[in-house]
Formats: sequence, C-alpha cells, structure tokens
Amino acid sequence: MVKYKFTEYFEQQVLRKRPYLKKEWCIYVIENAVRSEPQEHNRFRFWAAIPQIGGRYLRVITLSDKTTIHNAFPDRGFAMKLNYYPETDSLYIDLSEMPSVESREISEGVILDYDADGKLVGIDIDNASHKVDMERLILSKLPAEVETVRA
Repeated sequence: MVKYKFTEYFEQQVLRKRPYLKKEWCIYVIENAVRSEPQEHNRFRFWAAIPQIGGRYLRVITLSDKTTIHNAFPDRGFAMKLNYYPETDSLYIDLSEMPSVESREISEGVILDYDADGKLVGIDIDNASHKVDMERLILSKLPAEVETVRA
C-alpha cells in the first residue's frame, strides 16, 4: 500500500487557503486520475472529478516521487475534447495531452489509448455515426462550461 505524505507548504498554506479540501480527496485523485502529466520542476499533476465538490475536477500536484502531495485546487481549466472527423466517421475523445503509446480494442471499432504510465489518454470510436447519436449529445453534471467549436 502506498504511503502518501504532504509537504509543509500543503499543510500550512494550501489547507489554510482551501479549508474545504480533504487529504483523502487528493489521494483519490492520484489513484484514480483521468489524466496525469509531468510538470516543470520535477513535479507531476493529476486530475479527477470529486463528487463532494459538485463533480468538479481537482488538480493535485505532487513532487517527483508522485506520493508527496504539494498542492491541490479545483481546476476550472480542465478540458476533455470530443473531436469528430466526418471524412472517416471517427469520434476521438481526447482525455490528455500526453501521447499514447499503447492502444487496445475493447469492442469492434472502439479503441482505448494509454500513455507510458498506463493511464487512459483517449477513446477512438470508428463508424461513430452508427454507434453514437451524433445529432444529439447530452452532457450532464460536467464541472465546467461546454464549448462548441465548428470546423
């Protein structure tokens, strides 16, 4: 079992500025991240939705060991991107800016992409118009605003 630690900065500054945060939420984010990536100064950032804060995404920053928690805050800028390519009838759900290094087909024409750490970074759906109702997309309980971009 992984033993998590918290920096002095987290204990004295982060919890003082954001008293609603719970340490167990930070641990949950690291262990259940929908996205993670390296950050400058040998740190790592992780994201996961936290139901107790309305499903908003919490960003947790760790030191290089990925077990010492240094900072945490609700991330209003976290974005998941849905890209539809009509020329190939393909829908790609981009969950991370990290490159994929492995792909696994979990169902005919549904492929999951993973990064080098085994984290899910994208979902590719071939023949999407036959598998997904492309005329109507309902997103519920998202932690942020929905933006539509037409190509």
